[in-house]
Amino acid sequence: MTRHSSLAIVCVLLLVFAVRAAWLAIFPVDPIGPVDAEGFHLLAVNVLAGRGFAIGWEAPFCPTAVRTPLYPLFLTGSYAVARGQDARMPLPTAPTSAVLAQLLLEVVTAALVIRLGRDLGGPRSGTVAGLLYALNGSTQRYTGYLLAEALLLPLLAAALLVTTRYFRRPSARYAALAGLFWGLSLLTKPNVQFLALAVGVLVAICDLRTANRKSQLSSIAQRTSSIQHRAAKIAFHVFWLTLLVLLSPWLLRNRVVFGRWMLSTAFEENLGRVGVVATLAEVEGVRAEPWTRTWEHYYDRFIVDVGARYGWCAITALWEPCAKLWQRQSQAAQVAREVVLAHPWAYVRAHARGVLRSILDPGHRTWYRALTGRDWETTGVVSTIWPRIAWSLEQGAVGDALGALWSERVVHLPLVAALIWWGLVTARIAVWVLAARGVARLRHRPWARLVLLLTVAYLVALPGPIAYDRFYLPAVPSVAVLVAVGMRKTRRDSCADFLGARNFRANRVS
Repeated sequence: MTRHSSLAIVCVLLLVFAVRAAWLAIFPVDPIGPVDAEGFHLLAVNVLAGRGFAIGWEAPFCPTAVRTPLYPLFLTGSYAVARGQDARMPLPTAPTSAVLAQLLLEVVTAALVIRLGRDLGGPRSGTVAGLLYALNGSTQRYTGYLLAEALLLPLLAAALLVTTRYFRRPSARYAALAGLFWGLSLLTKPNVQFLALAVGVLVAICDLRTANRKSQLSSIAQRTSSIQHRAAKIAFHVFWLTLLVLLSPWLLRNRVVFGRWMLSTAFEENLGRVGVVATLAEVEGVRAEPWTRTWEHYYDRFIVDVGARYGWCAITALWEPCAKLWQRQSQAAQVAREVVLAHPWAYVRAHARGVLRSILDPGHRTWYRALTGRDWETTGVVSTIWPRIAWSLEQGAVGDALGALWSERVVHLPLVAALIWWGLVTARIAVWVLAARGVARLRHRPWARLVLLLTVAYLVALPGPIAYDRFYLPAVPSVAVLVAVGMRKTRRDSCADFLGARNFRANRVS
């Protein structure tokens, strides 16, 4: 690494810290304002108070498995350090210390993004990827909130870095590191559990490909391939062993407390709180946005139906013993599964519509409120234009759809709002195009390309009906790297890709 390159990296990391610190200073937020942030805060407070791993302001402090333990323990440590020897320090002021720690985590994430970009596209791509991450608006906005994504971002970036290195040259060291960082990611947020399993499957496929390639070589080359195969097989076992050892204490805790081997109840609770609501609304042909009055109406109706079926009242159930509360949650999840299985296509349509909405919506409402202090509705135009256009197209009225776009996003849109909306739309299109180019230019690193594509697709598609930028924040490092690789100059890239492909083939033979 040259002196000039090192200086550029230092400048990018300083920019990451400065941009986010400036954002927090100009747009201060309540760290525990969002409901999920309050839940993480309560977990840390109750652990410090000796009430166990529980969410709640008052008794009963029931153990929970909806959150995995690493981020709450990170908050617990931050709070403990902030309080020091002064036990009288009020805990509501302690989140400030966690926010400062999250600023440093953002710098660590940027450093990992730079390293991943350098591995896949060279020094310039690494620096550009870090710069793109530094200027990413979504990660800036969420730095001030106590949400698990703050810790998941560096852990997942590290997992991707060591995983791509493992696929380039399988070894027990990279396998152990991959298992370690994927396990820590799972203990931070369970949403990525299926992504980690998919990576494990890819590790197994890599092992099988090494074994199959051995039979196709000459006798001399077979000896070398046999050594590589043994190394890949050892690495495969090391990956899964590391992952299992890391997760075992938490899995054992849930087995003892809840009677089940599980990582988290997040998926079944989301099914009862999100999936079934979106499905019921879709069955009745109602467009219900998450957490609106319409959404809450469908949820309340669902809970009343569950209570009527099992003979309990939704209101009094909140003050029942922990065992009863867990039973109620299990019953709600069971009924939710039945509803979804009874209307699978409605569930798929609602899920796909949520994902499509998150892809098309550039986040103008959020940014307009942040930059002007006013709600988008004060502009006098519709908040989301794409459903309006889709409705016209469904009727076959193409002219009406174009007229709606012209009227609602050009003629009647105030200048500031227009700059925000069109600027975000242009930026999003540019990201898609450059990321696609980055994918194409990683043809000499097929395994890395597959892992990055799988990560982005999984994180974007998983939230479904409640998809918005917070849930695909962990995909930002992958997208930044792909865009940086896609921004390389074509002429130099052709040479680099040729040499990279030749070296890749040479490594396979050797």
